[in-house]
Amino acid sequence: MIVAFDLHNIRDGGGVNYIRNLLAHASPDDDRFTEIHLIGAPRLLAGYPDRPWIVKHGFEILDRGLLRRLWFVRTRMEPLLHRIGCDVLYVPGGLIVTRFRPFVTISRNMMPFRPEFWGMYPRFSADRLRLRLLRRLNAATFARADGMIFLSETARTVIGRVVGRALRRVAVIAHGVDRERFRPLDARPGLRENGAAVRLVYPSRLEPYKHQVEVVRAVEALSAELPDLRVRLCGPANPAYLEQVHAELAAAPPARARIEYLGEVPNASLPALYAESDLLLFASSCENLPNILIEAMASGIPICCSDRSPMPEIARDACLYFDPTDPASIAAAVRTAVQDWDATLARAGRALDYARAYSWEKTARLTFAFIVAVARAGR
Repeated sequence: MIVAFDLHNIRDGGGVNYIRNLLAHASPDDDRFTEIHLIGAPRLLAGYPDRPWIVKHGFEILDRGLLRRLWFVRTRMEPLLHRIGCDVLYVPGGLIVTRFRPFVTISRNMMPFRPEFWGMYPRFSADRLRLRLLRRLNAATFARADGMIFLSETARTVIGRVVGRALRRVAVIAHGVDRERFRPLDARPGLRENGAAVRLVYPSRLEPYKHQVEVVRAVEALSAELPDLRVRLCGPANPAYLEQVHAELAAAPPARARIEYLGEVPNASLPALYAESDLLLFASSCENLPNILIEAMASGIPICCSDRSPMPEIARDACLYFDPTDPASIAAAVRTAVQDWDATLARAGRALDYARAYSWEKTARLTFAFIVAVARAGR
């Protein structure tokens, strides 16, 4: 069985890490393939492992703009796939323009399928245009796919409704957790030991649907009763929304709780950041499967979390939930977590138990088993 990965639409961020973890745990013997062929930009392929059964096909044009990449895929991808004897194509970028069959794809981005959140961006902005375009392209790819992977039941329900037709073969396969890095401390210190500040961290991209502005307002509302509360926001940022967050921070009186934005923090640095923090806040209202949440659960850090799906599907009773659009609701969850620290630590313990269900080895086994099953059915 020869499997090819079409990586023309994988360039940075979570998609790159997903493929890296999948390859790191792949096994020709366990997964019943002979070779994996990676087709992408040389810069991207250089970051993936070298194995006797991994063949890399690097093309500089796949490091260019979208139109040039699509031209390459449309005109040169299919002959290459036939030349290498490909049995099944995996398209982790969610976009296909070749006629090759059978192929499997995956949905990793929920925003194109939740237009109720598009109003958070200006009507004629590049953000709105991009979401509209992705919705059309992703939906067309999903409808054609011989196999479709979803990360959560929430995604399966929402996206399946938008695609509007019965998908051929479907699997729900969650991402895993890197347990070498995301693991609990031997002993998490008690809250505010020796008079130290209460430290809260919110690691996520700054976007309107992540509600960092509401988080800032919630923390400001708590400043009188929790004067030693310290908050760190971190992650890449939508430039227009970053201006809103900075404006909100600038408007806060100097005596209010201290909030700082650290900028983008590499994923490899997050475990140390969690070890330095008492609480993790996750205030997103639109997610597919939030890696931040499952990695935090595996780290043992107590969590206050958005009550929007799929977060309760993942964390169950291991978080304090809040309405991410309401600063008062966010503030109430933080207040409760701080006031009843024993119950907060008990929830963190349950989160550790639930996080054991997420492993990259499990993800790899299920993913390749599904890809191979689709290939055999396609024959």
